[in-house]
Amino acid sequence: YNSYTSYQVKYIFLLNPNMRNTINKNIILASSSIHRKKLLEKYISDFQCINPDVNEKEFNKETGKELCIRLARDKAEIVANDNPNSIVIGSDQVATFNQKNLGKPYTYDNAFKTIMRFSGKNVFFNTGVVIVSPNKGINLSYIDQTIITFKVFKSTDLIQYLDSQDDFQTTAGVKTESEMFQQLISVITCDDEEAIIGLPIQWTLSQLDNIFLI
Repeated sequence: YNSYTSYQVKYIFLLNPNMRNTINKNIILASSSIHRKKLLEKYISDFQCINPDVNEKEFNKETGKELCIRLARDKAEIVANDNPNSIVIGSDQVATFNQKNLGKPYTYDNAFKTIMRFSGKNVFFNTGVVIVSPNKGINLSYIDQTIITFKVFKSTDLIQYLDSQDDFQTTAGVKTESEMFQQLISVITCDDEEAIIGLPIQWTLSQLDNIFLI
């Protein structure tokens, strides 16, 4: 749980006027991702994380958009089945390059092989989010797309970025917040600049605002 006293919440709100007071709102993030957790806790004061443990294997001929929203829904619904009175948020991100879907590389070598192919090209990052609450009749979904246009870069440029990373558990090994990574890219085209982290946060917040009339 991310849980705070009333004094701590007031202090947090002073530091971040965009923070929502969600104490006792029973919000669950259906995710084991540290990056999604850190993003959400920038904006809402109280929520729980539960690992949905879903099978992320893609179906035959499934597009990146189809895959990300299906997995987002699977994650949300698995957790919501055990927590029907809660507001459950599920999210998933899939990168698409040359009409092939890409997940997490997990290792340095895989990240190198994956990102090296992006030199001078566009990569599409589709991020699906689903908000459900069975007993409240809530079932909402959205897909955000971020396009990253890469510079023509050398292997030495990529190695500098990879050497600066502690893990390779982001979609396609990409971390746009990294200064070293930013040296590899030309432009990022998006509606929500933080969605690339793994959760379309602006849409998510707007839906929570509507649900709770925050």
